[in-house]
Amino acid sequence: MVEKIQLLAKQYTPEFIQVRRHLHANPELSYQEFKTAEFVKSQLTALGIPFETKAQTGVIGLIKGKNPDKN
Repeated sequence: MVEKIQLLAKQYTPEFIQVRRHLHANPELSYQEFKTAEFVKSQLTALGIPFETKAQTGVIGLIKGKNPDKN
């Protein structure tokens, strides 16, 4: 399992770096992150991850595990 996680991390590192660079290159003031929210929603949509929006700029990705109903 550790090897699989390490392989996936190595595979996705360049994409994570691009996302981080995009966010750092396009800063927005607190509670005015409209472009950032749209970017996050587009990234989640591309990954097939459902999301909810809260208070215009809040984005919550909804990722369920294999036992989503257990606390």
